[in-house]
Amino acid sequence: MPVKTPHPMSGVSETLLLPLYCRALESRASEPIIRDPKAVEITTELNKEFSKSDRRLLRDLAGGRLPSKLVVSMALRTRSFDRYVQNFLKRSPDGVVVSIGCGLDTRFQRVDNGKVDWYELDFPEVIELKRRFFQESDRYHFIPSSALDFAWMDGLAEKRGRNFLFYAEGVFMYLKEEQVRSLVLKLAATFPGAELVCEMAGRYTIRMMRTRMGRRKFQRRFHLKEGVTFSFGIEKGDELEGWGPSIKFIDEWTYFDEPEKRLGWFRLFGRFRSFRYAQWTVHYRFA
Repeated sequence: MPVKTPHPMSGVSETLLLPLYCRALESRASEPIIRDPKAVEITTELNKEFSKSDRRLLRDLAGGRLPSKLVVSMALRTRSFDRYVQNFLKRSPDGVVVSIGCGLDTRFQRVDNGKVDWYELDFPEVIELKRRFFQESDRYHFIPSSALDFAWMDGLAEKRGRNFLFYAEGVFMYLKEEQVRSLVLKLAATFPGAELVCEMAGRYTIRMMRTRMGRRKFQRRFHLKEGVTFSFGIEKGDELEGWGPSIKFIDEWTYFDEPEKRLGWFRLFGRFRSFRYAQWTVHYRFA
C-alpha cells in the first residue's frame, strides 16, 4: 500500500525531479545523448522512497514511466546548457558560474575544469535535499535562497572582478514577468559584463497555459500539483533588449536545431514558429 513519503518541496520545486530522472533514464540508453552517472546514483537512492509513495508522480518516476520524447528533449537541453558552460569556461577558465534554480543539477560534476568557482542557488528546502547527495568544497557552493531575494548577490561581491556566467534552466517560465524583469535588471546592474543563459517559454505556450484545459493537461500529464503552470514568456530572443540598454542578445538554441533522429515525428513541429519557440534557450550579455 502506498505510504505518505516525506517530501518537503513545493509544487514548482517538485518539477526539478523531472530533468533529474530524464538524465538518469537517458544515461542508461544504448547510445545516450548525455551520460550522467550522478543522476543514476541519486535516482537509485530516491527510488527506495518514491516507489512506496502515495504520490502518483513519485511512483511513476521510480518506475521509469516518463514519455520517451520528454527524456530525449531533456537530454538535448542538458547537452545544450553543458555546451554553453563549457564554451564560457574555454574563454574564462577561472570564471564564476551561478546556477539559478539549480534543483538537483549535476552540471558541475560533468564540466568542472578544476578552476571554476561554482554556485548553486535554490529554495532552502531544495538545498536541504541537495545536501543529501552533494558536498560543498572551496569551489562548489550552495546558496539556500529564493532567486528573488537579491541579498544572495551580496555574497558574490568579492568575485566581481572575474567573469560571470548565470544560467537558469527551466526556471523563468514559472515566474511572473515583473519578477523576471527585476531579476535580470538587477543582475545586469550588479554584474556588468556577465552572461546569462536561460530557457524561455514562447507567448503561444503561455496563452495555452492560461486556459483551463491547457493548464490541466500540463498538470495531469506529469501528475503535478495544482497551481504548477507557466506564467512568463516572450515572442523573440532579442525582446529583453527592450528592458534596458545593458542587455544584449547574443544567440539562441532550439530543440529543432538538433538533427536528433529519436525526436521522430516531433521534428515536424519545428517548421512552425509557435512550436519551434514553444520553449527554447537564449544567451545574453550584460554590456
